[in-house]
Amino acid sequence: MELLLSMILAHVIADFLLQSPRIAEEKCQGLPRGYLLHFAGHLITLALLTHPFFSPALVILWLILPAAHLLVDWLKNRLFSPTHPADALIFLLDQTLHLLLIFCTWQWTGPPLCEPVVSFYQRLLTPAGRSIVQYLFQDIAPGSLLLIATVYGYVIFGGAVLVRKVLDLEALRLTDSAGSSAGNTRQAGRYIGMLERALLLTFTLASAFTSIAFVLTAKSIARYKELEDRDFAEYYLAGTLLSTLLAILGGLLLKSLL
Repeated sequence: MELLLSMILAHVIADFLLQSPRIAEEKCQGLPRGYLLHFAGHLITLALLTHPFFSPALVILWLILPAAHLLVDWLKNRLFSPTHPADALIFLLDQTLHLLLIFCTWQWTGPPLCEPVVSFYQRLLTPAGRSIVQYLFQDIAPGSLLLIATVYGYVIFGGAVLVRKVLDLEALRLTDSAGSSAGNTRQAGRYIGMLERALLLTFTLASAFTSIAFVLTAKSIARYKELEDRDFAEYYLAGTLLSTLLAILGGLLLKSLL
């Protein structure tokens, strides 16, 4: 299971952290550079996170899985434009296909930990270092750490993409008449939303549900004047509710699996 979680975490890092808007735009335009950079990001992160399970089959997987990922992206970009009305739904379908590919290749590979690699890292740590690591993570299994990192990554960074695609829907998109808030909100709101989901996910995981109300209240106070504009209020409410829903669902999922 640790290998599967490592593969999913590598996907999250490569798809949402390493893939810049420029790379995504070049892929949509069909430029080889965008696909090559995206392939390299997936290959590197996959190799780094899964190399403790090293095996000949895993090396093949390092090439096959990023290639299959790019094929799905290429087909998506050929069939649908970035301005498609159902772009948010297409994004969810795209991520589902990627996760299915990861699961299928994991079933095909599934090697145990490679003892020489594990021994190498153990030799790098001094006795004091090993004691510190054991003390810090004595009650947390490696699989649990990977699961936490994966869910946080999907909720914080994947959620940013999903929320943006929903807010770009014609019914919610801010017009120029909404003032300068359209441009400013798009940039600042992305980072505020990431922090918001991280806090809400943590509070849900800790069963501190009353703290969720505090975060939402503080966010509303900061936008109080802008909420007088009806268009902005609807835009703000849709983004906040979706962001909150993703964080709470992620927290409940983690609570049920840990």
